[in-house]
Amino acid sequence: MTSRNAPCPCRSGQKFKRCCAALADTAARTAQAHAAVGKRIQAWAAEAHRDALEAAWAQITGARDDAALGEVDVQLISSWIYNDYELPGGGTAAERYSRLDGLAAGERDIAARIAGATLGLMRVVQVAPGIWIELEDQIRQDVVRVISRGVSAHTSPGDLIIARRMDGPPAPSLWGPVGFARADTAPGLNALITARLDSLGLEEGPDALGEAIRHASLEITILLSPTLRQAARERRRAA
Repeated sequence: MTSRNAPCPCRSGQKFKRCCAALADTAARTAQAHAAVGKRIQAWAAEAHRDALEAAWAQITGARDDAALGEVDVQLISSWIYNDYELPGGGTAAERYSRLDGLAAGERDIAARIAGATLGLMRVVQVAPGIWIELEDQIRQDVVRVISRGVSAHTSPGDLIIARRMDGPPAPSLWGPVGFARADTAPGLNALITARLDSLGLEEGPDALGEAIRHASLEITILLSPTLRQAARERRRAA
């Protein structure tokens, strides 16, 4: 943790306490509040839609045993299941939860923002480790500073990330795990997006990119998951 009297990680030249300390506190509280709602979405969905969730798990993992998957794999798969997988009758688990009767206003607001956090492609512009990331959103065509405790400590300017941007209040943030378009994943990601643009008959552009990523969320999640990506490679070699 940064000392309050230390130089601010954002390199403003000011002491941390006079610069980003308040935002860092906000990031911690926000992450805790969002995570609590996320757990309640999962618990509700596990009870209300158990069979559908099991089918979704089998679809993306090929019925792979949980023990064969790492923590990153499980986080990515879970994010796809609750944010992207369409339940029978329409709507994702997060969307369905956000529309439940009887939710408190604050709970409903966070759940709706979680449900709206779809996959996007973003380039890192600046980073204040442990506090925020400034991102150039390739779909929304804007530059946004998102509060981020964890991801900001592991990324650098110029990185291309696949992430879910969650709107504020109190400020924009990232929801769920983040994937990096690096040497082992960038070619595959580009191929997936290009193929989906072609299959949908879309011309290149921000809106088309967003639509292609949305339709390819299953394949993108498999690409970003180390275990599932390796399994897919082995299947291709064996074919």
